[in-house]
Amino acid sequence: MPRFRLRYQSTHLELPLGEFSIGRSSKCNLSISDEVASRRHAMLHVGPTSVFLEDLNSRNGVVVNGAVVQNRCRLTHMDRVYVGSQELVLIDAAKMTDQQDTAPHVLCNACGAVNGTAKRHCGECGKRLLSRAGDTYKDPRPRRSDPPARWDDPEETGTVKTRDVIGGIASKAIIMGRYDEAERMLLPHLHDVLERALRQQPLDNGKDDDPDTVFADAVHHGLELAKGLHDPRWIDWVFQIHMATGRLMCAETIEMLHSLVRMQEYKQRKYAAPYLRAIKDQAHAYDPAERFLARRLEGLSQIILA
Repeated sequence: MPRFRLRYQSTHLELPLGEFSIGRSSKCNLSISDEVASRRHAMLHVGPTSVFLEDLNSRNGVVVNGAVVQNRCRLTHMDRVYVGSQELVLIDAAKMTDQQDTAPHVLCNACGAVNGTAKRHCGECGKRLLSRAGDTYKDPRPRRSDPPARWDDPEETGTVKTRDVIGGIASKAIIMGRYDEAERMLLPHLHDVLERALRQQPLDNGKDDDPDTVFADAVHHGLELAKGLHDPRWIDWVFQIHMATGRLMCAETIEMLHSLVRMQEYKQRKYAAPYLRAIKDQAHAYDPAERFLARRLEGLSQIILA
């Protein structure tokens, strides 16, 4: 029985010894339906005791545990590989005997599947995991001077780079008008940002990121999805994230919402009304520039709540 397996979506693929190609082409060992991926995107070199990943000069590169692969790297148990917008996880059967002491992972209580510690939902059954993935935001690890990059430590390589890479690819998809594709890539991150905001947790990871940048990028992507998909749920999301963080919308966001609300005849009150009411109640404490934004929001309120 092969030692290594590759988890893709809900399927576990056995990796035979030799070369295992990944890409959009039907001639690849694993053909993935993802327009962001190249026809021949990456190659796994599978040996008796090791697996190496090679980027086949792909258009958008390969990401492992948040770091972009430079030509070739060695994979270890539970490493997360991103080809296009698809996540692949390497499983080493030799390290499955003691599931509490091997590489970082968590078992799903519902189906028993093995998942990386950064996952919030089981890759097999979709149930929420009882992992400590959120602890990164509640109890940031101590800063270390010049930390070395390690392929065998998925938690320390940082998921911020992964978010940036996926965000960059999603932005390209938006420019090309592929909004469904962009939504598929951005949805996990935007859901996670809103979840942390609702729980009053920091939006940054406490080390390399800036919460204002995380917030601004998330709102920008939410507005772009609302515009491209004509889906009022993304307008709801923009109101939710501002209400959860207690932030006054910036001028750019307000102007975009004025356009979207009119164009889509948006009349949802569930999330818009509480936020707009809160802004009106606080307007007396704002400075002149903020009061101008509050008045623009009052105009938006009249359109939505009329």
